[in-house]
Amino acid sequence: MEETTDNHTKVNWLNVCIYYALACSFSWPFFWWRDMDPESWKAWQVPQFIKNLSYMWGPGFAGIIVLILFRKSHRRTITFFGTSVLKSLVFYLLPIIALSVFAIKGEEAYVIPVLGFMMILGEELGWRGFLQDALRPLTAWKRYLLIGVLWELWHFTNRMQDGFVLSTFIKVGAFMLVTILLSFILGRLTDRTRSLVVAVTLHAWVDILFEFQSTATFIIFGLSIPFWALMLWYWNKPLLNKQ
Repeated sequence: MEETTDNHTKVNWLNVCIYYALACSFSWPFFWWRDMDPESWKAWQVPQFIKNLSYMWGPGFAGIIVLILFRKSHRRTITFFGTSVLKSLVFYLLPIIALSVFAIKGEEAYVIPVLGFMMILGEELGWRGFLQDALRPLTAWKRYLLIGVLWELWHFTNRMQDGFVLSTFIKVGAFMLVTILLSFILGRLTDRTRSLVVAVTLHAWVDILFEFQSTATFIIFGLSIPFWALMLWYWNKPLLNKQ
């Protein structure tokens, strides 16, 4: 796993600031609408997954824009499938298919593998797809710390239901510790595989554990941990040994 900084470059803070301003500008109006005017939000006559995409794709749209704008200067190491298309697909598909077969009932069993991926991709295109590489000149702990802080502050309007009171700042601080920890885990594993799909998979399962709580979900997740660990251990080794 990568531990060193890139001594040949410096962080382009203007690019980082433009990315973050765009991510917040896209997402915050929808976050605010959802959390501060819930009746109007519920009355918005579009499918629920469209509502979710409206705010979750803020970092994704921002990431796409800055990757296009700064394609000549931005040094990109993380790609959609990273160093292995097949391993990335297996990493995501096997656990999510097991979840759909054994833990989710009805129509959601068919749509979660696709729509769930699309929603989480909207975040990961930004945080890991652009920002992690943009901050690569920093030491690893500074990089993950900053991503975690920015990630939580992007959620900030989610914590505003009670206004600017002490509990709001306590809530933000608690969630910030979580996003910093997740940024470290997702960042390290994404750096190992160079695969955005790996980050999407693990991020998706954090949400799944809250949204589809059942014995079957927890069992599938528990079995997936050694499966993922084994895949990550052998990620940069060939699938078949040459004779």
